[in-house]
Amino acid sequence: MKAVITVLVFVSLATASLSLENPLNLWLYHSETTGALLSGEFPDQHTVSLEPGSRSMWLWHLIQDRSAAPSTDTGVLGWHATAAGQAGSNSSEFVSSGGTAFEIFAQPLSWLTISQRTSLWTGSDGNPPSGFSPFHYGLEHGRHLYVDWGFVKAETGPLQAAMGRIPVRWGPGRFTQLMISGRAPAMDMLKIDLDLGEKVHFTGFTSTINSDSSTWLSAHRLDIKPYDKLRIGLSESILYTSDGVDLAYANVFIPWYPVQWNERVDDNAFMCIDATWQPLHGVALYGEFLIDDIQYENVNDVPNKLGYTFGTDLFSPEYGLGAVIEYTAVQRYVYSQREVFNYYMHDARIIGSQLGPDADRATASLSYIGFRGITAQLKGSYTRHGEGNVYEGWPDSVQAGGAFPSGIVENTTELSLDLGWYPENWLEVRGQGGMSFTGNTGNKADADSDNSWVSLELLLYKDR
Repeated sequence: MKAVITVLVFVSLATASLSLENPLNLWLYHSETTGALLSGEFPDQHTVSLEPGSRSMWLWHLIQDRSAAPSTDTGVLGWHATAAGQAGSNSSEFVSSGGTAFEIFAQPLSWLTISQRTSLWTGSDGNPPSGFSPFHYGLEHGRHLYVDWGFVKAETGPLQAAMGRIPVRWGPGRFTQLMISGRAPAMDMLKIDLDLGEKVHFTGFTSTINSDSSTWLSAHRLDIKPYDKLRIGLSESILYTSDGVDLAYANVFIPWYPVQWNERVDDNAFMCIDATWQPLHGVALYGEFLIDDIQYENVNDVPNKLGYTFGTDLFSPEYGLGAVIEYTAVQRYVYSQREVFNYYMHDARIIGSQLGPDADRATASLSYIGFRGITAQLKGSYTRHGEGNVYEGWPDSVQAGGAFPSGIVENTTELSLDLGWYPENWLEVRGQGGMSFTGNTGNKADADSDNSWVSLELLLYKDR
């Protein structure tokens, strides 16, 4: 009889400065198939368990280095700088981009931290290098100097409070999230996190969306772990317009739906449930269900406004292989509202899924950790988009029924390959390429189009 003893190595990943756009986040998602489940709020402090000699060991140490706060002694500033250059072609047109980002980090007291990142970039087609926030657009052409985030955070015991411009992403979706996707600009907010024992975590914030029009967003969520292999998230958000902060909505400890239904009129409320389950080692199943509007007393045949995502994530650290299959559908009129100023948007970007309403998408990806310093991802997707969009509002005459997606459906098939080479902690080389074919482009019958792209990017990192 032979006894086999497995010794695990634990790598702690505190994603303090790994931006939401960084491709390395894919591997954080993969990691919850074999270790601890991620929190519903992402990024999240996380521990990865690996067997000694695992092919992927070097990658987790790289993520650990990239995500850690810039090195600093208490009271002394640390900094982290990134420079990137990218060149390639897009449907036979040469494009190039370049940028730099500078983050400072300070810990004047053991319980108090300050973090701020500013980025400057330019692109011949108006787009930044990968890993830079693509949702920023200057008021004048070519103006791309932005404060990506900047906040002060205090932590004592189970309570953490933060104030400032904070990037947020909620939900387990690998390719999109329905309530807060992190694809809209980081919001200026007051935010609290509270651990209610080992099984329950609470998050809540109130933020400004547009100070000129006095538009606000409040959101809160409760993450519950009945046991180690299952996480359930319950969340609610509400976008509203007011001359000042509505203290009822700023109170993150009460449910807002009864307040909106009984005491307010046209505020845009959302409810959501999401979950991640690890039925087997190396397998994670996840889903998200969004309720924008549900007609429980429907007397005028008005449609519901719902969205949902479900998927599975498979990963083998031993062989360095990962795979994801995900499907998302967002019904027509989701994120819209009767009042234009209450559309669920921030700086012309949907706060939820960038897929938008009246659309669905199936995505499959295959990821690989090759020899030390090499990663690859092959991804394919099929997207359908009907004639509806977020700007059509919520007409009083709208009726249930009809096809989904609606009208003339634009359909896009896309295939892409992303290669990464990390010869040193301070150096990264990325190669991307892909092609897509679109039928009924712009929801016009028989208007077909295709696109192809290829690019090479060099990124340099330096910190202290």
